[in-house]
Amino acid sequence: MGGRDYFRTHRTAERYDCKTNQWSWIAPMNEERYNASATVLNDKIYVAGGSFHISIITSVEVYDPDTNRWTYVAPMLSGRAALSCVAFHGCLYALGGYNETPSELSTEKYDPAEDTWTEMPCMNSKYEYVKAEVIDDTIFMIADPIYKQCFPTYVACFNDKENRWYETADMNVRRFH
Repeated sequence: MGGRDYFRTHRTAERYDCKTNQWSWIAPMNEERYNASATVLNDKIYVAGGSFHISIITSVEVYDPDTNRWTYVAPMLSGRAALSCVAFHGCLYALGGYNETPSELSTEKYDPAEDTWTEMPCMNSKYEYVKAEVIDDTIFMIADPIYKQCFPTYVACFNDKENRWYETADMNVRRFH
């Protein structure tokens, strides 16, 4: 979904069929974007944020495989690229990334039932190229610090009952991208 090559930014999307080992086109997204993040929530694919040329995108699109259509949902509160989205407890979380402002980017939570975004607690610093997964009912995030030469790879987990981020032990090897 989306992406960029040397000449242009794409809005095209493809689906892989593991039974036939073939890729096929699906409906294109409404916007061209790269450095976006996608996740599955309620049997639909959500693509959030990203970049188009030099602009950072706030828009979020959802793909319904039953209708082969992309539709917009409420935009994020902050434009962000190089973020990570993860589905957790029936909501979509947008984590980290970068944008045009030097301020920290908080975590945002999207509630599809209400079509609204809510600002969540900030992580301890500004991080880009975030990777996140849900393990044992907890969001784990691994991120590149913005100032890579100064800090190790950051690992944290989110406790939704306490509504806060916890740092974990540093990884043994510093990794990014």
